[in-house]
Amino acid sequence: MIQNLVQKATTDHNDLTSAYISAAVAAIILSYVASVAKPGAVDVILALIAVCAIVAAYLFVARSKADGGVKAATIVGAAIVAGVCFTLVSLVV
Repeated sequence: MIQNLVQKATTDHNDLTSAYISAAVAAIILSYVASVAKPGAVDVILALIAVCAIVAAYLFVARSKADGGVKAATIVGAAIVAGVCFTLVSLVV
């Protein structure tokens, strides 16, 4: 019984964890790109990668088998994590 619960938790929440990671990575990349004084081609490519990470976060949530309330909470939580990451990296860069 416990193995079934552990297996369900790892499969259902694996996509949700990936959404948090994607949102944090996107925020870190966007924070760097926003701080560049004279953007070049590499900065444009980094910005596009960050946009892809944001889209991937939403797709991870959509693919998850969790309930709707959990998915909504994950979107809000990922936005908060991304905001904190963006702020912290902006202070450093």
